[in-house]
Amino acid sequence: MTGAAPPTVSGVVELIAAGQAELLDGRGLNSSYRVAWGGRALSVKVHCAERSSAAEFRRIGRVDSALRGTPWYPPVLDLGFHGAERPGLVVVRPYAPGTPADDARRHISGVVDVLAGLAARAEGVRAEDALVGDYASPWLSGGRSELPERSERSLVDPLLTGEWRGLGRAMDAHLPELRRGAARLTSADGLLVHHGDLHGRNLISDGPGRLTVIDWDEAGFSRRPADAGKALWLSCRQGRGDFALDREAVGLFLGRLHSRLGLPYSGARDLARLGALWFLPRHGHVTLLERRDASLGAWYLGWLLRFWTRFRGNLDLVARTAAELEAGAS
Repeated sequence: MTGAAPPTVSGVVELIAAGQAELLDGRGLNSSYRVAWGGRALSVKVHCAERSSAAEFRRIGRVDSALRGTPWYPPVLDLGFHGAERPGLVVVRPYAPGTPADDARRHISGVVDVLAGLAARAEGVRAEDALVGDYASPWLSGGRSELPERSERSLVDPLLTGEWRGLGRAMDAHLPELRRGAARLTSADGLLVHHGDLHGRNLISDGPGRLTVIDWDEAGFSRRPADAGKALWLSCRQGRGDFALDREAVGLFLGRLHSRLGLPYSGARDLARLGALWFLPRHGHVTLLERRDASLGAWYLGWLLRFWTRFRGNLDLVARTAAELEAGAS
């Protein structure tokens, strides 16, 4: 392989098939590899066939066009489908060296800086409806009907038996208020570039001032601050695997979000409600996880149940912290 030859989807897939690639750890639906190509390291994301589509191809390409040249964004080097019967989307990018931090609270300032950068790059962006959506979209009707909520809830219900009944009860108890909060933060005008999984462990640093954001497979466009809502929960918890929020971290996150993006403190509770929609189980996601590994479905449902066990107390902590910040600013 020559260093002058640009990487291609077909070339990197051949290396993966030949066992000349390193499979990276992950519990998601897609597979990630590190591939050596002409003296440089590449990151290769192979999307599962069930979620590979022409719309996904266009979505990743449009995001790449919007963000190319941003110092923390690894640009797409090649993008295409591979496979005969059920082709999967393959995305090739530069590999980001470095190690993510186990404690995401250390990266709160960096997360908010990226959120501000995404908002700046979104100015003037236009995207077709098929490319606009986030984790909240399946639970929101956009004012047309209540069908999406009922459909998602009824689809997942057969999975929430036995030890997972508490998860079903939590959904029924909280879903109406989550939808109302998300709707209040949804705008019909303008779009945000949406990373989809922005938290500390997806911010890689290999030295002072050098930061790269990885895992862009869920990127797209959103009409609400979905990245900020999800990052609030994932960046401010006291540790991985649990969901007790750290009051100091929440204060830092909300304070920087207010100063960099102008988010009013009065909207903090709704921001937390919006982010909580990501922690609702969806039938398609659970079944695809189980298809990849039989143990992943149970792991995922247990992880979500821990979130909802602490939800009400955490939501109150967010509201109190926001109120204190607002009082201190007045």
